Amino acid sequence: MNDPIFEPEAVERNRAAIHDYCKLLKVDHRPFEAFAKYFAKDLIQHDPWIGDGNGGDEEYLEGRREDDPEEFSATDEYVSVAHNVMADADHVVVKSHVFVGPEDKGRIFIDIWRVEGGMFVEHWDIIEPIDQTHFNRLPVGRTRAEAIALGETLSNPIYGNPDPSYDSEESRRIVLDYMHMGMESGRLVEALETYLADDFVQHTGRMPPDKQGSIDYLAARAETRAKDNRTSIFERVVADGDLVLVHRRVTSDSDPRGTVFADLYRVRGGKVTEHWDVVQPIPEFSASGRSMTGGPDSPLEPGRFVGPEPH
Repeated sequence: MNDPIFEPEAVERNRAAIHDYCKLLKVDHRPFEAFAKYFAKDLIQHDPWIGDGNGGDEEYLEGRREDDPEEFSATDEYVSVAHNVMADADHVVVKSHVFVGPEDKGRIFIDIWRVEGGMFVEHWDIIEPIDQTHFNRLPVGRTRAEAIALGETLSNPIYGNPDPSYDSEESRRIVLDYMHMGMESGRLVEALETYLADDFVQHTGRMPPDKQGSIDYLAARAETRAKDNRTSIFERVVADGDLVLVHRRVTSDSDPRGTVFADLYRVRGGKVTEHWDVVQPIPEFSASGRSMTGGPDSPLEPGRFVGPEPH
């Protein structure tokens, strides 16, 4: 996992860089200028659809629009709503939802970059197409029209900025203790009862919205998941004040290739008070030939091939 030790001044420079990048991309609608300014020439790309290098995003996005202009607007016409922006050590994170065309129902994105010398040198993302059932807990911007009406959300993300009055390392410890306890045999309910606040809010539409509902939902599935040898491989943990993002690959006997989970927690008063997630099955292809969750030298997940998405 990523090393959390980093000079605070460098973290704040990285935070400033991701805010400037997002302003160019999402507020000023100058995506290719944002890419040119911040993407390293030899950018390591883990998105399955996009190749390595600083031209990979532009090539993919422009090609997608050429293939289907009815579905995909020009990149500078995308509509984005910022949820959270985080910085920790040499990693920065943006959670948002985006409408890429007039008829698009919306996609939730979590983008993770590794930063060196002010440039983005490695990128992972988790993208989930969201229907309105999953969107029903969004406070604002549920449709493209509503998102346009919101205007600029980067300076005041809809789920708030990280609260620096909370200790990032303590927040990280609490989340990891909670998750590790929950993965021990027979201790899932204990972990949920111990670490979830009484007023816990579950934002994912897959689960009931409160503490007891989450306990009931997960407990009912624990035995089946254990029999399937469900395992989490933790890749990186980003902690920023009261927010903690856990980026992991989940495998099982029935899904050896795996599914990527990005779990975002808010921690206050020693308890987990909120949870969001974005979930994406790992596809069989990889345009860059890289693992979807690993590092630069990680092998491809089982059953994958190097190349673009088959048509």
